[in-house]
Amino acid sequence: MLNEFAFALINGLANGMAVFLVAAGLTLVFGILKILNFAHGGFFMIGAYVAFTVSGRDNASGFLYLAAAIVAGGAVAALGWAADRAIFRRLRQVDEAYSLIATFALLMVCSGAVKLIWGLDYRSISPPDAWAGAVQIGPLFVPSFSLLVFGLGVVVFILLDLAIHRMWFGKIVQCIAHDQWMAGVIGFNVPAIFTGSVIAAFFLAGFAGGLLLPNQALSPELAGSFLLQAFVVVIVGGLGNIRGAFIAAFALGVVESLNSVLMPTYPGFAIYIAMIAFLLWRPDGLLAHRKDDGAAAPAASLPPPPAIAIPPATKWMAGLIAAAAFLSVPLWAHEGLLFIAGLTLIEAVFALSWNLLFGFAGLATFGHAAFFAVGAYLVGFALKSALGVPFPLLLLMAAALGAAAALLVGSIAIRRTAGIAMAILTLAVSELVRLTIIRTHALGRDDGLSAIPRPSIDFGFAILDLSSSRAYYLFLFCVCATAAAILWALTQNHFGRVLRSIRQDPARTEFLGVPAMRYRLTAFAVAGAAAALAGGLQAPWSQIVTPDAANYLHSTQPMLNALLGGVDFFWGPAVGAVLFSALAYTLRNLPGLSELITGGTLLVVVLAAPSGILGSLAAMAGRRRTGPGASLAVEASERQHA
Repeated sequence: MLNEFAFALINGLANGMAVFLVAAGLTLVFGILKILNFAHGGFFMIGAYVAFTVSGRDNASGFLYLAAAIVAGGAVAALGWAADRAIFRRLRQVDEAYSLIATFALLMVCSGAVKLIWGLDYRSISPPDAWAGAVQIGPLFVPSFSLLVFGLGVVVFILLDLAIHRMWFGKIVQCIAHDQWMAGVIGFNVPAIFTGSVIAAFFLAGFAGGLLLPNQALSPELAGSFLLQAFVVVIVGGLGNIRGAFIAAFALGVVESLNSVLMPTYPGFAIYIAMIAFLLWRPDGLLAHRKDDGAAAPAASLPPPPAIAIPPATKWMAGLIAAAAFLSVPLWAHEGLLFIAGLTLIEAVFALSWNLLFGFAGLATFGHAAFFAVGAYLVGFALKSALGVPFPLLLLMAAALGAAAALLVGSIAIRRTAGIAMAILTLAVSELVRLTIIRTHALGRDDGLSAIPRPSIDFGFAILDLSSSRAYYLFLFCVCATAAAILWALTQNHFGRVLRSIRQDPARTEFLGVPAMRYRLTAFAVAGAAAALAGGLQAPWSQIVTPDAANYLHSTQPMLNALLGGVDFFWGPAVGAVLFSALAYTLRNLPGLSELITGGTLLVVVLAAPSGILGSLAAMAGRRRTGPGASLAVEASERQHA
């Protein structure tokens, strides 16, 4: 047993250093630009592919292995320069939620580019011959490659720490990160130093991809293999603190390795439990930078709604046309298109529920898929087990369970965290839900629940059979329309107006005597109920539920829909869901190109029109109605928030 602990400790240290190599560049970007770069995993993956192209599958030479990693770092650094000029410069003054979505869109672009250039095949790369064996340390045999990764991680940390805290240019970078305006006044070229920092961070991402190439299977899925762990390291260590990231990487590696020894039947649980506990204890991280009064510019607020609203008559006409179009789908569409239309309705409700938190209450969460999965598995399990519970009651039970779960999560998250810390905390909760599903035999483990039957509803005097796709689609439309109408009514009354005021200025709203915490918790519960209802509707529609329903990547879908359609408009997320579904269906047979076009579209929307499709349409309508003077004012407002 002692040997197992010793091996777990050594293995954990090596794994921690592997994560630190990936997280180093992520930490550097946030420390300077205050941008948590989702695309970092994509550029890490590109670095791995570039190194593979240079060294080949049989990486026999140690010199070639290191040279390929350096070349990969240089190639990714060049991409970093281009990304900074085209994207990151525009993200420095926008809300952190928008920067997260923009960098996620950039991740999709990276994934699509990799699929188009290198294909979809999985490749296994062997370590160089010099590090292919093992070293005996007492009774233990440790892989030589693990020791190499550990050593390189320590070297990278020492060099970064010396550069940031001991060298003159590191102190200049810290000065600029502390107060950009003052640094510019005393003569520093702030944009150039920002660009240099981005290039250095991207070099680290590509270099890490080349170094860790023999450590995992090379595939287009590589971007997500270290990304979540790197996020954990950056958050727990203290955003932007390289020393904190180094300590957190050690801790994460050891916790993960000991988890396999102490809880072998529950792999992965310890990391997220420890992460949640730590964020509740120290939301700002282990070695968070001290916050000085007035030292840094405050984060930009969300863009305000466009000054020129869409006329009510136009809204009603557009709504009736959309409803008629969806109702007519069973009359002319084939089964495949009908299925996509049903999924679009479900995704629209899911996105509307998320936007109740973000667009109205100002709360950005990355774990909304957990509530969706709760509803999906409750309904799927009940239908598959033939428990005899009426289907409408099942949907109500799913909504109630989603509300209770959201109330529990929200009561903890809202009180203890905010901003990025809340986003990562809810993400960890979602991953815990996914891991719990995977380890639960009754829920099908990794395979999920399949062959879920579609129900029938007994009204006593008649039976509504929903077994056919067209019958269930019409039922689905009615329930989704009702759920959307209820959410719309909530946002148009006193409750919605209070949420908007809390979003704009929580402190002043509380000063006026409004219990902001109570309103935000209520919004959390309502959003959780709507998300669980959407999950409950999808279970019999798709007739399968898998643990991916709770995956953090699924949580990004309502964000993408909301940002594309416009978070300042209630129906914006629904418009985004329709557009994304149309893109996905159109590009379904073009692997790689679909991610490239979808991610590129989202990037254009976030950078050029942060108010979304509906916001841009409202602005265009306003220009036509009010003439050139107002047009210039609208353009100036859009440039200010771009």
